[in-house]
Amino acid sequence: MPPLPRAFAVVLLAVPGGPLSAVPRLPLEDFTRQPDFSHLQISDDGKYVAYMHESLGHDTLNVADLATMESLRFDPGETQAFGTIVPKEVEAFQWISDRRLLLTTTVWDTWFGERAVNRDGTDWRGVSGYETLPLNQDRIFINLSPKDVLWAQYTLHAFDDAEGDILMLDQHDYSGVLRLYPDVIKINTETGSWQTVVKNPGDVVSWGVDRAGQVRLGIVGRGGREDSVIYRDNNRDAWRTFPAPAGLQKVHPLFFDGTNQGLYVAALSPEKRTALFHLTLGGQSEAKLVLSDPEYDIVSQTFTPSMDGVAMARPIFSEQKASLLGVWFVRDAPRVQWFDKQFVAYQRAIDRMLPNTINLYAGKSRDDQRVLFFAFSDRDPGTYVLLDAVKHSIKPIAPRMPQIHPVQMAEMLSIHYAARDGLEIRGYLTLPVGYPPKHLPLVVLPHGGPWVRDVWGFDPLVQFLANRGYAVLQMNYRGSPGYGDEFFEKGKREVGLAVQNDIEDAAKWAVAAGVADPQRVAILGGSYGGYSALFALGRSPGLYRCGISISGVTDWFSIYHSLDDPEYQFARRYWEDQIGDPRTEAAFLKSISPLNFADAITKPVLIIQGKDDRTVPVKQARMMVAALEKAGRPPETLYLSQVGHNVFATEDSRTAIFKAVESFLERNLGPGVPPAEAAK
Repeated sequence: MPPLPRAFAVVLLAVPGGPLSAVPRLPLEDFTRQPDFSHLQISDDGKYVAYMHESLGHDTLNVADLATMESLRFDPGETQAFGTIVPKEVEAFQWISDRRLLLTTTVWDTWFGERAVNRDGTDWRGVSGYETLPLNQDRIFINLSPKDVLWAQYTLHAFDDAEGDILMLDQHDYSGVLRLYPDVIKINTETGSWQTVVKNPGDVVSWGVDRAGQVRLGIVGRGGREDSVIYRDNNRDAWRTFPAPAGLQKVHPLFFDGTNQGLYVAALSPEKRTALFHLTLGGQSEAKLVLSDPEYDIVSQTFTPSMDGVAMARPIFSEQKASLLGVWFVRDAPRVQWFDKQFVAYQRAIDRMLPNTINLYAGKSRDDQRVLFFAFSDRDPGTYVLLDAVKHSIKPIAPRMPQIHPVQMAEMLSIHYAARDGLEIRGYLTLPVGYPPKHLPLVVLPHGGPWVRDVWGFDPLVQFLANRGYAVLQMNYRGSPGYGDEFFEKGKREVGLAVQNDIEDAAKWAVAAGVADPQRVAILGGSYGGYSALFALGRSPGLYRCGISISGVTDWFSIYHSLDDPEYQFARRYWEDQIGDPRTEAAFLKSISPLNFADAITKPVLIIQGKDDRTVPVKQARMMVAALEKAGRPPETLYLSQVGHNVFATEDSRTAIFKAVESFLERNLGPGVPPAEAAK
């Protein structure tokens, strides 16, 4: 495997001063242009790949023949909503047989339905949601009874048969909101007919199937919490309580082994890191450690980091060999532990050919003879590469962003610093190419979530900022997953408190280390990161020159109100546990809402918001703008029409945002260090 990202201390020794290479100021559109290919998935027979591509402003599905690379585009079409024709997006897809795929469609970032189609474009069939309604009916946000529409969103198992049969969770709620306790149904995707195969006893929040498609596990949840597991030996047996293995804590089932008599689970290791274990079912379960790391989680129960939709942390199983092939996991960058000699050889072969990238497993054929890899790095947006064991060949098939030249991109360096209470925080520092880490204009970039994490890899926004001459600092503050149970738990009920201190301490660390010009520090973030930017500007105005909030939360009470329906019981309880309960901690939630201390924000602000955001509604931005105007410091704004919470979803929206960010920073933070003249 290629080396992990270099540590910051090494960089201080490696670049003594001055520009080291010529890097031009690249066109903004190079960073915002839609990738030519994304989210590739190989069919089980290894003959086709399906992928996403933006066409005419919305995401479509495409299928290519690997022998000829001729492709066919599947446009999800349009729908009628409130008397207006709007485009549908393909949000996700999966192969459910060698010839058939299942598409998840959305409108305005809202789940629209599931639709099946053959790889040659024939036999379209609406499977659930509004995809099952007549084309001439107003098909979104309308009042339907449960009997009118099937609400099935999550696929549990594909049988790979002629009918395209699949098992799905049946939420069956007329509003489209997921029901807490779903049944399991079997759907014929050729006809759209379905039947219930497991009726929920009333307290199971999710189900698990074995490799034959038998429903054999249930996660029981009461009062908004998951608290036990039930299982059975086959479809005919009675359910029993799963016996927790002695000594294991926070056990969470993942998948069955090749015998269907054993189970792989995530559980805490002695170091309080989430590790992978194997259990033998029957009687008192015995646990055997499969893989652990003393510093990092091997698997995560809350968040799976990915690059272009390819999971960086997951076990890889072979149906052909009925065995676990290996496990990908994330330290500072992705790593892999293969247990199968054939895949050890595969990885060595591709790493020899591509020594400067992380060559991440992205899928394989049923017979394990064709393997798809995603080759990427911090400076390389990635290329999909096909290894063919029969032909003894390795060839690139789909570069994502061919206009990007890795030699012109900036290196993403691994850093760590001590927060004010002594807790070690890890993160990444990206420097303008050719400049030492000394007295640079700095953009602090906290991630969203907040219960996700930043990962090492190519990020168009980070690279764009670096190309414009700014250093970029990202930190995985407490509560970010991947660093162990104790680190994750330290983020609990620390929104507006220690979590924000960690972000502030990162900026102060960069100044103290001499990396950042103390007079030229900005903060920028999206979603929870947008909240963090507004919070920082109000609570630490002396540290920052300006700030940008993208889809940021401004008032926690309004966000909580969107979770009042009973269907959101689990989500609301989680937020109450992690942040605070509005019924008993109203004063605290008000105190950490930027809307309530807008008069303390004295530095320039840019607020960017999608008008059709259903996660952080546009009202959040408008209230904040009004409060800042009342305080006499109106912010700059960019409202994006027909854009939801993921404001970076389309090329047009990305271009508008990057232009606004570039202009705002140049006027308020000042221009970055000048790019070197292009080499002649």
